[in-house]
Amino acid sequence: MGTDSKTDLAVIQITATGSYPHVVLGDSDKLEIGQWVVAIGQPRGLFQSVTQGIISAKHRVAITNPSSYEDFLQTDAAIN
Repeated sequence: MGTDSKTDLAVIQITATGSYPHVVLGDSDKLEIGQWVVAIGQPRGLFQSVTQGIISAKHRVAITNPSSYEDFLQTDAAIN
């Protein structure tokens, strides 16, 4: 349905019947600095990527483009 190449994110829509296994996602608005987090996905085409980290800051801005809207969570997770 949409993509954002700067943050390597995409939104998809699945239209199907039946029940599918799923993960219950957390609420990023309720995160606190110092909490442990896990990220699962395939950033930049790296399939089956899982990492963990500690939230060190919230609402970071001007990371990839100082003139655009950004609101990132900062973690200590290594990005390889």
